[in-house]
Amino acid sequence: MTAAALPGLTVEIGNPPPDAEPLRTDIAGFLVPTHKGPVGVPVRVDGMTSFIRAFGGFDQQADTAYAIRGYFENEGQVAWVVRVSGPAATAGTRWGHGLAALPAPAYRIVATSPGDWANEMAVRIEYRQRGLTGRPEFDVRTSAPDGTVEYFTGLAPAVLAAGLTISSMIRLTADDGPAVPPPAGRPRPWQLTLGGGTGEPPGLEAYLAAAETLGDQDEVAIVAAPGMHGILTGADRDDAVDALITQTGLALDRLLVLDVPPDEAAAGRAVAWVQAVRARHVDGARDVAVYHPPLVVLDPLGTASRPVRPVPASGHVAGVISRLDRERGPHHSPANAVLAEAVDLGVAFAADEEALLYRSGVNLLRCTRGHGLQVWGSRAVGRDGSIFVAHRRLIHQLVRAVRTTATPLVFDVNGPELRLALVRGVTSVLLQAFRTGALQGDRPDEAFRVRCDETNNPPEQDPGLVVCEIAVAPATPMEFVRLRLLLGAEGRLEVIEA
Repeated sequence: MTAAALPGLTVEIGNPPPDAEPLRTDIAGFLVPTHKGPVGVPVRVDGMTSFIRAFGGFDQQADTAYAIRGYFENEGQVAWVVRVSGPAATAGTRWGHGLAALPAPAYRIVATSPGDWANEMAVRIEYRQRGLTGRPEFDVRTSAPDGTVEYFTGLAPAVLAAGLTISSMIRLTADDGPAVPPPAGRPRPWQLTLGGGTGEPPGLEAYLAAAETLGDQDEVAIVAAPGMHGILTGADRDDAVDALITQTGLALDRLLVLDVPPDEAAAGRAVAWVQAVRARHVDGARDVAVYHPPLVVLDPLGTASRPVRPVPASGHVAGVISRLDRERGPHHSPANAVLAEAVDLGVAFAADEEALLYRSGVNLLRCTRGHGLQVWGSRAVGRDGSIFVAHRRLIHQLVRAVRTTATPLVFDVNGPELRLALVRGVTSVLLQAFRTGALQGDRPDEAFRVRCDETNNPPEQDPGLVVCEIAVAPATPMEFVRLRLLLGAEGRLEVIEA
């Protein structure tokens, strides 16, 4: 299949999807409204070109593409994207051809995904009774309103519909409606136009469903929903934030990056909003970090008088966290790091306002002379803002590694051999973290402890349950973090933070 955005032509070769890498902690997941793409289906993208191909380009009515660009320009490598959408219809049209060579008397040509993006899409179908192979064949040219063009040539009648399944723009399905009389003489090319596509902004239920779907992706370690606060308001917005925080807290292996809502951008209102979130969740928000203010970025759709636009910062910050994760490890604080693909801050704060925001647990983005735009803070929302993102990210990495180590053991017979294997596997994970400098102490026994013996697995305990207790001391000063690893009956594995 070949596809192009005029005036050039790009050849695309389909590769099998890569295997999931659940040990990685640098991959972000985004819940966003997009111009096109499958609704509620997680799609793995590895760059801006990949995102645009799947979900469409820039749209002045949405922050999505600008935020995703910020993620990749700040050196995020891979992202999972889930499109959130309200009620939507798919653009299409009927093609009555009148050819005996085709298996169905008529077909329905529809866009690959719902929304109004495919309205006015032009499809040109040309039929040759004797093609280069000496047999009947079709050429199909599809031109989208945004200028993207696809060509399919030499498709045999029997495989016409199947051949278009690799198209990123259209699908062909049999239509049972009335047949069309055969064309007189040589058939002229059919010129068809799609229409009827509609789309509505997503509501609370769309975000809740998308969040649940994204929660099932093992690779996702950073979660963001740029633009959500500009779509949902009031109780719906609070409910969506609460659902994301609850889901993140239960997962124990990912960080939720939140923006301050646009109507709460002033320093005092931003502080009140964060305090309200903290009050609703207490320790449940320890895996949540808030970044403020929004950023100003160059707008490829802008005009000479308005070449820039403000966008939520979460996409850019997620890219910074992803980059530093690969460069230094998740246990290093994502602070004092330069932000790329932004030209200014959306809101300027006085020094006393910055101090107020910092004390409340809001991570500031700052512009300082000689350094440009930087991420200045690295605190989680939980408790009183005294929890560091680096500590939480270290726990996320350990939880992922421990799960990977323990999962193969869930169906083993409970006994000394299983407990010893579990201790050895977990210890190897913690030794690796100690050697990379993630844990404190001069010796491993000062950095972590692993206990899985008869003291926490007494003979009278349910034989279908194995308990492994883990205590870890991060490299920067902090109390020991305690985890309980539970292997239960029927292959159930749980990691609980004590």
